[in-house]
Amino acid sequence: MDEWDLFKDKLYFAKEAAAYLGISVQRLAKLTKEGKVLPLKKNSSGTVYHLDELEKRKRELSIFDSLDKNIKDAGMFKINTAVRQEALNFAVTMNILKASEKKANSLFNGLPLELICTPMNEELSKWSSILNCSVTDIAGSYSRAAAAFSNLKEDDCIIKFGDDEYPELLARTEEAPRFLYLRGRTELLQNIRTVALVGSRQAGDDGKRNTERVARVLGQNGIIIVSGLAKGIDVTAHRSALANGFDTIAVIGTNLNQYYPSENMEVQKQIEKEGLVISQFSPATKTERWFFPLRDGVMSGLSQATVIMEAGETSGALKQAAFALKQGRLVLIPQNAFMLKTISWPARLEKRGALRVRSPKEIIQKLSEYKVYKNNIPKMDDYSLFINLENDQMVVADTEGNYCADRSKKD
Repeated sequence: MDEWDLFKDKLYFAKEAAAYLGISVQRLAKLTKEGKVLPLKKNSSGTVYHLDELEKRKRELSIFDSLDKNIKDAGMFKINTAVRQEALNFAVTMNILKASEKKANSLFNGLPLELICTPMNEELSKWSSILNCSVTDIAGSYSRAAAAFSNLKEDDCIIKFGDDEYPELLARTEEAPRFLYLRGRTELLQNIRTVALVGSRQAGDDGKRNTERVARVLGQNGIIIVSGLAKGIDVTAHRSALANGFDTIAVIGTNLNQYYPSENMEVQKQIEKEGLVISQFSPATKTERWFFPLRDGVMSGLSQATVIMEAGETSGALKQAAFALKQGRLVLIPQNAFMLKTISWPARLEKRGALRVRSPKEIIQKLSEYKVYKNNIPKMDDYSLFINLENDQMVVADTEGNYCADRSKKD
């Protein structure tokens, strides 16, 4: 038998190839289209496969079947919109390339919209070429990511930069991620009356009490309290808002399917019901330590101002302050921080434009003075009420930020 005979004996037409693989001709055609089985030749006369390719793919098919079953057996969240599909493909790309969002953005921005919004496992050969990766690796990564996405809650949302729902404040910043993953009251994103309260994870009792006071004053003025659900100051701010029935947004450094730290799980679940939890990280992403500084940039971008309630020299809250100053947002520092000889960051930040405040009342005054909320103060006969907690005096402010001890003097 010569070489041609040996080669010819390894050639299979579609019907023979399907029988060899133990599947229908229709499924073989679908697998061929998806790039999971590669033909030797395809023309008007038919499709020819080589035995070596079929043997290789036969082993892989059991893997594909298992992975596809993982997707079908997973949770309730469905990939049923173009944005969700793009987010899934984007997550797979980041995982395969071990790429930053910036690098993945650069790649995706150069690809046709039709491709990035089509299930990756239906265009495996194209993605194999784009990512310089095997079809099997892409299929496996896609299936695992799809299973992770499906474990989101059914009413979770994914929004993309440029969508009408994407928060206006964040969209103005360089830190705005391509996608945001949302759980809870998504309408809170449309309210730009937002202030972030951040600080040390090892906060003292005084720092926590001051945070509770500030959160109450902000909430009483219709301002949403934003924080990062970390220990210490962050969770204190959230708890104060929830306890008083005020709106709060948690910007987390993990994906929505994780609860970190575990002791704050119940608070996070309560925010999911009564407020809003935001993550920039896909459910298919493994959490890394450097995610938390990235989160600080998003939290600052979502907020008109950041108040550093208490912080040490190496606190992550200072990273958020740096983001806020870069983004042109207010950074406010309690006066007592300047009196501590053990830290020097208040003076450094003040030189860069941060402002000192002596009371919760003064935070509202600064927001008005710098016209952050000039046109957005909720009206109650043109007055906004809050408590000056230093002396429990009721104070009123009009929409121009003018203050007086009681309304009769203003009238």
